[in-house]
Amino acid sequence: MHSKFGFLSYEISHIIRQRFNKEAENIIGLTHAQWRTLVHLSDNENCRQIDLAKILEIRPITLARQIDLLEYAGLIRRNKDSEDRRAYRLELMPKAHAVMQELWDIADAVEAKVLCALTPEEQELLTTQLERIKTSINTDSIPDDSTLDD
Repeated sequence: MHSKFGFLSYEISHIIRQRFNKEAENIIGLTHAQWRTLVHLSDNENCRQIDLAKILEIRPITLARQIDLLEYAGLIRRNKDSEDRRAYRLELMPKAHAVMQELWDIADAVEAKVLCALTPEEQELLTTQLERIKTSINTDSIPDDSTLDD
């Protein structure tokens, strides 16, 4: 029997992003990808644009388009890097914090709808297990295919 974990996690993630995008675009005009950019920038204030692309695991050109839109919306400002004139450092504008709170509220509402089939205890357990999986993946403790025995 084939494992369904990867398939199901992708499908669930896709549904959550669709619902979030629908709500956020209708209310605020931002997508999940733009929100994700804001969240990671808030954790890495004044980072270089290229470094944020690495953190987000996206191509720099993809991030540049998102930054253009966020800058146009007055949520982010590009500042020249004083050490490298080719680079930009990213700054969250004050307006971004209020918008991010609205986006967190939307995310919480979407999550509540998605998880309503579970009891509060099951929701907590699921979150704990998913965090453990993410930590495990991020620490590269999972062997890749080249190290597995045949």
